[in-house]
Amino acid sequence: MHLRTFGKYLAQAFVTLVGISFIMFSITMIGTEDLARQLITGAEDVIVSQEEIDAVTRELGLDQPFFVQFGHWLVNAAQGDLGFSYMAKKPVIDKILECLPATVSLAALSLFLMTLLSVPLGILAAYHKNKPLDFLIRGVTFFGISVPGFWLGLMLLWLFGLKLGLFPIVSSTIRWDTIFLPALTLAISMTSKYTRQVRSAVLEELGQDYVMGARARGMSELRILTREVLPNALLPLITLYGLSIGSLLGGAAVVEIVFGWQGLGLLAVKAIEYRDIRLLQGIVVWIAGMYMIINILVDLSYALLDPRLRKKEVRHG
Repeated sequence: MHLRTFGKYLAQAFVTLVGISFIMFSITMIGTEDLARQLITGAEDVIVSQEEIDAVTRELGLDQPFFVQFGHWLVNAAQGDLGFSYMAKKPVIDKILECLPATVSLAALSLFLMTLLSVPLGILAAYHKNKPLDFLIRGVTFFGISVPGFWLGLMLLWLFGLKLGLFPIVSSTIRWDTIFLPALTLAISMTSKYTRQVRSAVLEELGQDYVMGARARGMSELRILTREVLPNALLPLITLYGLSIGSLLGGAAVVEIVFGWQGLGLLAVKAIEYRDIRLLQGIVVWIAGMYMIINILVDLSYALLDPRLRKKEVRHG
């Protein structure tokens, strides 16, 4: 990829990130007259002195004009300072980094399980189009899409945790037995969606001329599917895969609440509950940044995996 093209991606990402930060900052700063009180007490019905409220207001800079506040926050954020979390009693960046391992490990296992299930299921459904196996796979995926994530998580927790005792109900440590059920809950929903996308992509490729040519040359069906069809079918699915990675790295709030998983999703819910605006702003910036990075990587992967895009880039470079 040319340096100019890469610079264009970075510029777009920067503008988008600043825009998202401004919108989020505007939303979280609504109703600041009660914000200092809530930051001190966590509840509006607790009596605090006006001196305490004024001190917190000055400390947060809430008495300054809006654009001055945003400018200060933006400059500090560019230097890695996202503010101080009153809920966690530590800098926002430290709290995010503290929850990051749980989020990354959950995302990695969920994506692994999703890929392991969806790709072969999608290929099988496409290869056996409108046959019993295809109808079975499509029916199961329809169920997976329709079932709410919180209900599925509760059922898995009830069955494998409470009844069978195979997995712990609640744990604050990252181990294979504590992460498997929340990862499986996320993977089932993603697998249901991704399997249908893989099926559609493989069906489209199976109708191409190169497949008929490969069959005419006596190439086995397994080789056609794995060496010819699958690489071409997965190319348009990279965008969906990237979006899944971005959403998981931002935290899966519902599933994390059900399993008590100490990731960024649960942290964001707590930040909203306690009106910890600096922590909430930091989490949103993190999520937006992850989406920007993933989108850039997806665009780069297109150029690497599709020779036609590389040739087009050379002609326009």
